[in-house]
Amino acid sequence: MTFDELKTLLVSLGLDPADITPDSTREEAGLDSLLLTELALVLRKERGVPVPEEELYAATTVAAIEGLVSRYAGVA
Repeated sequence: MTFDELKTLLVSLGLDPADITPDSTREEAGLDSLLLTELALVLRKERGVPVPEEELYAATTVAAIEGLVSRYAGVA
């Protein structure tokens, strides 16, 4: 998944596109624990990408989340 694809997905979950950059922390982007859980569900059910929630919580930046998603997308 590219950064732009992830950004589009995050915006569809209600985040402000201006806050989402690769270097944004989860907090700067607006990704609280509820949105991370929702992101994990959307990735799993709609995209077939089984990213564990624990690993999403451990990712500190949007770029790190992108890397996780990309890594698990190859496994799905």
